Amino acid sequence: MEKIGKKAFLFKVIGFIVFVIAVVLLVFLIKNDWNVGFAINEFIEFIKKLKEQSSS
Repeated sequence: MEKIGKKAFLFKVIGFIVFVIAVVLLVFLIKNDWNVGFAINEFIEFIKKLKEQSSS
């Protein structure tokens, strides 16, 4: 029974992470006037900056 609870918790966490990524991408899309290419590039740059800050 505990394994089912752990799986359910894992799926909730993964679902939350996907939801947060979708909301952030939506913000970048709106910011770039719905230009998908610019929004994705800016999102990737944002992730790189976060990575640099966390590693230093």
